[in-house]
Amino acid sequence: MRLFVRPRRRKKVAVKEKLILLMSALAMLLVTASVALAQTESVSYVGFISNISGAEVLVEEDPQDPVVGGVGSNKGYFTVTGETEILRWQDGAVVPATFEDLEVGQLVVATYAGPILESYPSQGGASSIVIMADAPTDDVVPEPPAGGTDAVQYDSTL
Repeated sequence: MRLFVRPRRRKKVAVKEKLILLMSALAMLLVTASVALAQTESVSYVGFISNISGAEVLVEEDPQDPVVGGVGSNKGYFTVTGETEILRWQDGAVVPATFEDLEVGQLVVATYAGPILESYPSQGGASSIVIMADAPTDDVVPEPPAGGTDAVQYDSTL
């Protein structure tokens, strides 16, 4: 004689609960995977340094553009790390420079590395900053350094 008999119905409920848990986990995986698979295009700003605070450099396309209706010119904070390449356009070539060479008012090409916060101004780590002090005036802008960038801009409309 058996004292404990497990009803079949309880077993079916347990299987359903496991399936629901598995489906929930898969749904969460798909949602987070969309962020991980975000497009990894290079995001650069050509503009003037308007502020340097600690390791952050604020680059604005047009620092004189007044904010009208909450929208001004493109601008972004670039956080300089040990991996950031700081370069200078000199005699038609890009040569190494240092963080100390960066000055408010300089024309630069700044490129993001890694995730970029969706804010105004945008914020993220700097892959490279090229000082364009001696750049030609015929709208020639150098390409970001070879090897590309791992900048990722997230689109919250997904």
